Amino acid sequence: MKYRRQNEILKLLLLEHSLKTENLASHFNVSIETIRRDINTMEQAGLIKKVYGGISLVSDSMHMTSLETWNVRLAHAHAEKVHIVTRALELIPDNAVIALDIGTTTYELSRLLNAKKNLSIITNSLLISSELARNTSHKIYCIGGLVMPNEVVTSGVFARNFLNNFASIDLFIGSADGITLKSGITEFNEAVIDVKRQLIARADRTVALIDHSKFGKEALFVSWDLRTIDVLVTDSEAPKKELEMIQKLGVEIIVAP
Repeated sequence: MKYRRQNEILKLLLLEHSLKTENLASHFNVSIETIRRDINTMEQAGLIKKVYGGISLVSDSMHMTSLETWNVRLAHAHAEKVHIVTRALELIPDNAVIALDIGTTTYELSRLLNAKKNLSIITNSLLISSELARNTSHKIYCIGGLVMPNEVVTSGVFARNFLNNFASIDLFIGSADGITLKSGITEFNEAVIDVKRQLIARADRTVALIDHSKFGKEALFVSWDLRTIDVLVTDSEAPKKELEMIQKLGVEIIVAP
């Protein structure tokens, strides 16, 4: 039971980045002493660090270095992601060649693409390509390469060479692990950056799908300059000041209701 609780604490921490001890005790309906024992065990394992009145990630809460599990990320801000992709669907013309980035938001978009006609879709996400193959009649080009089990995506030299077969892409639709005015769009894993940059470079138009929880967060690796984004689609909880600054860089901002 305690191991399950500690795993749940980690999941909550990955989403909230800091947690109060008393709130954890209330959430799990256990005593403060029980939560403190969990915290001591997790700190000794190097999973968390103690702060006044609670715990935080080992790394700076705004400079994350590890990925949540796929299911946790898929559930996080799910309603906002659905609003974003529903609006983004309007930006995709029929008969287009599009590239879909890895990530939970683009995965949600892939679930809606059966509403479009005669698309050619390029992706290095095995989850997205599987979803599209099962539920659409579009042409699916799954980029070959080394499979990264934690993300179920492909990367590496074979993936790069695969993209040399495409002269151009009408639309690249990307996501982010974090976005800041200072660093632009950032990712947790450097292995996925090269493919993403190549897709962006080949695309006539680029669209970023980013929910409010990604703003102000900075992962370790820079993947996408804000000035190369044509359209950014987000939700109504996104910080208005940051959106105004990004808009000044020439990016069209669409706020999904």
